[in-house]
Amino acid sequence: MIEFNIDISKYEYPHLKPLQQDWRWCHKYAYDIVKGNIPACKKMKLTAQRHFRDLQRDDIYFDDEAANSIVSWSKFCPIIKGAKAGTPTILDPSQIFMVASLIAWKWSDDVFEIDGATGQQMQTRFKGKRRFNQFYAQVSRKYGKTTLIAIVLLYLMHKYKHGPRVYSLATKKDQAKEVWNVAKKMINLSPRLKTIFHTRANDILLPAKEGEFKPLASDSNSLDGLDLIAGCLDECHAIKDRNLYGVLVSAFGGNEDGEYLFAVITTAGFILDGLCTDLYKNGERVLNGDIEQDNYFYCIYEIDKKVKSSKGVKAVKGDDWKDERSWYKSNPALVYGRPSLQYLRDRYKEATLSVEEKGNFLTKHCNLFVSGADKWLDIDAVKECTYDLDFDEWKEHECYVGLDRALVSDITSFSIGFPTDDGGFAVFFRNLQSKGAIDGANDYLKSIYMRADATGDVDVLIGQAVRDEHVKSLIRELWSELPNCKGFYYDPWHMKEVALDMEDEGIPMIAVSQGTGNMSEPAKKLESLIADGLFVYTNSVLFEYACACAMTSVTRQGNMQVYRDPNNSKVDKIDPLIATIIALSGATLIKQETSIYDKRGIIML
Repeated sequence: MIEFNIDISKYEYPHLKPLQQDWRWCHKYAYDIVKGNIPACKKMKLTAQRHFRDLQRDDIYFDDEAANSIVSWSKFCPIIKGAKAGTPTILDPSQIFMVASLIAWKWSDDVFEIDGATGQQMQTRFKGKRRFNQFYAQVSRKYGKTTLIAIVLLYLMHKYKHGPRVYSLATKKDQAKEVWNVAKKMINLSPRLKTIFHTRANDILLPAKEGEFKPLASDSNSLDGLDLIAGCLDECHAIKDRNLYGVLVSAFGGNEDGEYLFAVITTAGFILDGLCTDLYKNGERVLNGDIEQDNYFYCIYEIDKKVKSSKGVKAVKGDDWKDERSWYKSNPALVYGRPSLQYLRDRYKEATLSVEEKGNFLTKHCNLFVSGADKWLDIDAVKECTYDLDFDEWKEHECYVGLDRALVSDITSFSIGFPTDDGGFAVFFRNLQSKGAIDGANDYLKSIYMRADATGDVDVLIGQAVRDEHVKSLIRELWSELPNCKGFYYDPWHMKEVALDMEDEGIPMIAVSQGTGNMSEPAKKLESLIADGLFVYTNSVLFEYACACAMTSVTRQGNMQVYRDPNNSKVDKIDPLIATIIALSGATLIKQETSIYDKRGIIML
């Protein structure tokens, strides 16, 4: 049981009723989570604990009047469609917890610091100003995300002293209009709001304070110099590139007292290395207490995931996505009919009948990030195969090296595979990429390369391309380190001269053409090894990225074909995965009846 330095029983508020529009639900909701009165995932339990720890602090305080103000404001923001259109929006306890937390937590004192370079005194915190200026909420479909953020943006616009600029943003203009359209319809249906705001075809005006609210797409030219006081980013789960987020955050720099709000409310999605998963991981670290981020408010609703035991980490069984009881964790308004339980049951039945619908159910209703329905491998299953292996302890063993040579901007990947006594396969990677290719990549792919470089997963080579000499140098290095290497198995395209030169040096080179006849069986073998937990590899950013990008299809002959999305070939990279499949082909399919040294030339399969 978590202990606090305050008596949290005073926040039980036993007389409060569900859907009663009372700001005190902010405290009671956190209390009910901590006490186990309502289903909650681990992250929401940590969020509730953070709430009560914050009530113990002296440098911040919870402003009851501000909390009451935002809850009262929602009564002027009507429901915009259905039989109840025009009636006041009713916030459920989880929504009151969110909006009251955003608005009511404030700084207790002014704080000043001396700039080391100039000696100038700067004010870094402002007494009575809002503490939270960034917000990440991950909650399932049909929760009312758009309605909630529209209420908050209109409130902040109304309360700002003069000239508030508010924007709803997304990668496409139509998506950016989602929140803006809801706000516009609320105004047109509300006699109170119509006295404050004026709606037009492409913006919402606040005449008394010269304010404006517009939808914008993620064209960097239109985002520069926004100088906004509040904004939201819609459909974050579909965004790969962090550049948009960086531009948006920088647009708030003109707020001298730091009292702005940048909100991201989203479901989970299929992009496993994008902006959304970065924000999710940041929230995880903050809630776990690994880092401090006082200005950021996180609310992450999900079913609890299985966690594999590792150093300092206990194994967690996790929730069964098929169990209705777990759905209440990722759908906090399920008990209030958003969505209805029958709706979820219908979607679940579809998920049991279709791989694609299962992916949609896990992302949109269980709020878990998963590989796309059209992707080949379950990235969570792949990551469970990660182990801290020491290459020096393996290099004396029998091994097979798979090599996928880069074409232009692709990665040159070496997969060094060691068969294990239990029928498994242990793999180490060496990846080569040119600085020119990295510099020419988009921001999303560049961030992948930066993480790979930071973890030693890629050798960055000066120049515009990986040259033959780079490849030969690494082959020689590995051959000298691996006394029981059975050969280098490679894709013969653009490798003929390299292979002949290596053969002349006495290094066995075996070409494995990329036809489905050669690649299908080892690909199926890799899939089964991962499923059985018999595939192990050292932590590799690029291999995991390749697994997340890989797609598969089956030919009329029943052979498996592994490929990347042809419409995204400049970003999706699968080279380390292909090299691993080639290495497996050497270990499982290719039999050498005579020594490679008895023959000259290249063996072609």
